[in-house]
Amino acid sequence: MPPSKSCGAHTELASNDAVRVTRCGCGTVHVTIVASGVTVRVSNEVFRGMIAGLKLAGDKLDDTPPLGGATIN
Repeated sequence: MPPSKSCGAHTELASNDAVRVTRCGCGTVHVTIVASGVTVRVSNEVFRGMIAGLKLAGDKLDDTPPLGGATIN
C-alpha cells in the first residue's frame, strides 16, 4: 500500500471530547473519532448525509430500550 498523502493545512469546523471535524485546503472534510483515533475523509455532501443519519440515530437512543429493537449483525 502506498504511503498516504497529507492534505495540507486544516481549518477546524468543530471539536469536543468525542469528535474533531476539520476541512483541508482541497475541501475534504476530516471527521476524527477521538476515543479511537479513527479519521474518516469525506466530501461535504457525504458529511451532511452522515450527520443527518447520526442525528436520527441519536434521537432514537432515548426511545429505544437498551436490549430492545432490531439486532443488526
